[in-house]
Amino acid sequence: MQLDVAVDLLTKAKTFPTNYRRTGFASAQASAKEAVLKRLRTTNKHFAYEAPHEPIADAMKRLEATFLNVVVDTVTESLTDRFETLGLMRDRFGVLLNFQKLDDQALSNQCDNLCMTLGTGNESDIDGKELAVAVKNLSSLPSDDMTALKLLTFLHKKHLEELYPNLWVALRIACTLPVTVAASAERSFSKLKLIKTNLKSSMGQDRLTGLAIININHEVGKQVSFEDIIDDFVSKKKP
Repeated sequence: MQLDVAVDLLTKAKTFPTNYRRTGFASAQASAKEAVLKRLRTTNKHFAYEAPHEPIADAMKRLEATFLNVVVDTVTESLTDRFETLGLMRDRFGVLLNFQKLDDQALSNQCDNLCMTLGTGNESDIDGKELAVAVKNLSSLPSDDMTALKLLTFLHKKHLEELYPNLWVALRIACTLPVTVAASAERSFSKLKLIKTNLKSSMGQDRLTGLAIININHEVGKQVSFEDIIDDFVSKKKP
């Protein structure tokens, strides 16, 4: 998942709970009533009606205020808080995508800020001044709305790596920034409890390591031929 694409998707995702808070309760009521009526027509059952202890309008209003709105607000706040850092990083690397829309001063300032972001002390992975000159003189792009990965691919196909070294390095860093909160290493450790259970307590280290590698690289494992593995195993066991 690319950083700029992830932030755009999250921005669109935040609009759903915001809109749902205004109209979701009414639509949920209509869907529930339709589902109940459909169920009754299907089963041909009739239920006796009992007068509620609380007026229906007040009960529905309380349900909306104390349950639905609380859940929707929690979802919205979680999206905002959890991915605030992603938005900040997208803004710092934004010059790589919107440089065509910036004037000379804004372009120079944002390139300098990116240089500071990718630097430690007096050393940096890129030169901000050279990056500003490079993107300003960059040849026309095939599209005005390109992601960082598409722009990186464009430079690679046109063999422009040496001509725009600072842009090339900055794009490579932008495309490899981690986006998800669960790293591959964490997912790998979570698989251990599925591989080594109480029923497999006698499993040795070599077997455990092999099964873990197969699980981590499951896409490669699916391409392995079981028949070849069986033939290889049989050939080693032959006297």
